[in-house]
Amino acid sequence: MTARAAVAAMTAYTLELREAEIKLNQNESPYDVPFKDEALARIAERPWNLYPDFESTALRTALAKAYALQPEEILAGNGSNELLAAAVGAFVGPGTPVVFARPTFALYEKLVTIAGGLPVPVDVDPSTGLLPLDEMVNILSNLRGAVVIVCSPNNPTGGVLPARGLESLLATGATVLFDRAYGDFALDELPPLHDRLVTFSTFSKAWGLAAMRVGWLTSTAATCREIRKVKLPYSLNIVSETIAAIALENRAVRDANVARTIAERERVLAAMRALPSLTVFPTCANFIAFRGNATFEDFLARGVLVRKYANFLRVSIGSREQNDRFLAVLKECA
Repeated sequence: MTARAAVAAMTAYTLELREAEIKLNQNESPYDVPFKDEALARIAERPWNLYPDFESTALRTALAKAYALQPEEILAGNGSNELLAAAVGAFVGPGTPVVFARPTFALYEKLVTIAGGLPVPVDVDPSTGLLPLDEMVNILSNLRGAVVIVCSPNNPTGGVLPARGLESLLATGATVLFDRAYGDFALDELPPLHDRLVTFSTFSKAWGLAAMRVGWLTSTAATCREIRKVKLPYSLNIVSETIAAIALENRAVRDANVARTIAERERVLAAMRALPSLTVFPTCANFIAFRGNATFEDFLARGVLVRKYANFLRVSIGSREQNDRFLAVLKECA
């Protein structure tokens, strides 16, 4: 059997499995949740022989209460990746131009290519700490029926949209798919609803629930209805849904972990900037992109796993002890 030409030409989105004592390569929270016993008890009370709620009503209602929304303005799914795929399926077709920063999350271009869209990358200068808003706006202004996918803070560079960036993108007439997976670390709030704006959030990062694979999106009820036509049914299981709902009842835990992560980020940034051989890029996320003498293999040989890109490395902010191990290797190899 032969795959479609566009798919055959692609490479799969994958991450090479490596073992290391200190794992700082996937932007995970270093803090596990404290409410496991309560979660397990609630899950045990639910029948496992029955399908979960088709609409994830309980979780969507809890999210609506937490974020001053209506349940019909929210969709929940098996990670924000699934919801991104559904939104691309709803708004991107053969020949649809889709603008995005480069480098950014590699899945965006893959989803666009699968849908038959036309990828339009705009290069990022990570040293500015900002995404190339003016360039994206200029390109979008000359395209009809365009979509723009923007991740702010941007993975993997850490840069953010300039002030009123979403408003500028929407003013071009484009549909905006806004990935705020790392928005909590920039202390950003959810943007106002708009028919052409879809905002994606996740429980994997700031909430420390990467193992549960829970994401959610928000838009107007009308736009959510369109995306729901594409989204797979029953995609969120009762375990993940229950644990995410309990997390919302313990928002102070997330807030404390975000504060600790930001404090550690600033401490690590200061230590890295003190090394003259290192180029450190500004970041508002829970990771730092940098370039220097130390290689991916140098870190791995010393028990620290970071993420390798074409011309820089990225390290996730871990616990203080993990970050100290990373800094020790960095200084040794500087």
